[in-house]
Amino acid sequence: MIVVSEDVSLFDNVRAALRSDSRFTDTEEGIHRDSSVAPLTNIYPIEMTAAEWEGWEPGDSQMPDATHLSALIFESDSPAWVAEVGALVARTLQTPIWFVDAADVAWSVRSTSEYPNARPFQPESAC
Repeated sequence: MIVVSEDVSLFDNVRAALRSDSRFTDTEEGIHRDSSVAPLTNIYPIEMTAAEWEGWEPGDSQMPDATHLSALIFESDSPAWVAEVGALVARTLQTPIWFVDAADVAWSVRSTSEYPNARPFQPESAC
């Protein structure tokens, strides 16, 4: 999944947002979470060129022109975990973020405060 934002310091701000959560490890290359407490997660910055976005349309997501956005890769195999991490990050960032999934669909990410009935991620063993 690609995370995009108009925030020129996107990776630094995502790193700061997740640093206080003990489930994450801050490494030189990115943010990591092993699968002992939550799904395996890797988040790291990438450079995207305008050519890589050529012909891509954001649909109804109201995402700005992607050629001018900062980008990260967010690797995880759990949609529920991706949603929870996105909400954690969205709560602390000053600018909106979007997730672009493998099907090239852009999703606006909102904080959990906008979803009062949202529940935190529960590993399958805890369900």
